[in-house]
Amino acid sequence: MKQVLLVLAMMFALGSAGCGQQGAGSDTKPREAAAQGTGVVADDKKNIAGAAVKVPSPGSVLYVIYQRDGGGAATYKVDGGATVSFWYGQAFDLKGRHYFTGFSTRTEGKGEPEADEGMMEPGHVALGQATFVQADEAGKQTWSKVDTDGYVGEFGSNDQGDAVDETRKAQTHDLGDGRLMLAVPTRTFSGGVASTAFAMFLFDPDNVDALSFRKWGYLGSVAVGEDNSASCEDGKVTPCAISSGTLAFEPVAGTGLPRLKVARSGTIISGPGKVRELVAGDAVAYTFDTKAGRYQP
Repeated sequence: MKQVLLVLAMMFALGSAGCGQQGAGSDTKPREAAAQGTGVVADDKKNIAGAAVKVPSPGSVLYVIYQRDGGGAATYKVDGGATVSFWYGQAFDLKGRHYFTGFSTRTEGKGEPEADEGMMEPGHVALGQATFVQADEAGKQTWSKVDTDGYVGEFGSNDQGDAVDETRKAQTHDLGDGRLMLAVPTRTFSGGVASTAFAMFLFDPDNVDALSFRKWGYLGSVAVGEDNSASCEDGKVTPCAISSGTLAFEPVAGTGLPRLKVARSGTIISGPGKVRELVAGDAVAYTFDTKAGRYQP
């Protein structure tokens, strides 16, 4: 254990924090993949001793997941031409322990002998993760790896992951049974419309539920707003409309995942050349579809 902590401490010193069930270090899905990351790390600067401790750097997170040295870079190529990138990091507390998880993306490499075309949706990237917990080593707080997985789901388009929206904060929700949900704010742009959403993740370190996810699982994305300012023409056929939304977790009976409620505000297009204000009745509820493995309205 001391040797593992020492190695991790040396790795993390290279960079600062600014920037189904498997054991730690396992990676058995052949369809792992990903794309350009944002380099965002959300660090609440807390630990179990109350002192600030730097979280693992993006380069360290990537090394732990893919076992390829990128010289500390937050994005680089690996075997087969695939590109791996740090995507997002989040520190959180669960059952009295302080964790940090760094998420990555990986593109499907061109010419990888193990890459089976069609395993992932075209244009998607694979999400990976490395999770650490704070530990005390000789009176010093450090990070110890507890799990890593090269495939926790897939998303994005054009071989790019959904961009993290740095104007909004991530949300965590303790389910009270050893599981935790994480909502990461994202922003995409297509056809002159910027769309905002939350990418939903589930952390289940003790395998409380029977879902096929391992320690972490991607639960799909939940839309919260749109902004067509880049392509609208006020008073014309395509008027300008901007909307946003807030996310709330609503418990359900049993061990099922909570219902997600998005309260919306702003304006939406209601017809040719027309917009209307959003009201309370326009709120949208999402429930988790076990068969699909993601949230759906």
